[in-house]
Amino acid sequence: MHTVPIHQAKSQLSELIRAVENGEEVVLTRHGKRVIRLIKEPESVQPSIEARRQAIVAELQALRAKVAATAAGQGGGFDLLWHQHQAAQVSRTAAWGGADAAAMNTRKDADAGH
Repeated sequence: MHTVPIHQAKSQLSELIRAVENGEEVVLTRHGKRVIRLIKEPESVQPSIEARRQAIVAELQALRAKVAATAAGQGGGFDLLWHQHQAAQVSRTAAWGGADAAAMNTRKDADAGH
């Protein structure tokens, strides 16, 4: 473990960083008192692009299955799910901002051709 005064660390920062990268611990002090400890950042494991692609494909397949099940069970498929989503959104908006906000959202949807 290296103990270095802050005023000295300013001129040795690159060397101290190299030491930390090599697994050493560096403690910076002010007036002989420990102020901060520098340690190496743990390696993070990033998922590969292929793993992310596979996760997205699996999510899309699950969505397709849900739409197909809705279409088979109730008729309507995606359109039915979309209208259920819109109804739930209007309901939430009404709960948050009162009936005026819900009416405004309904008018916006009508104006947009939905």
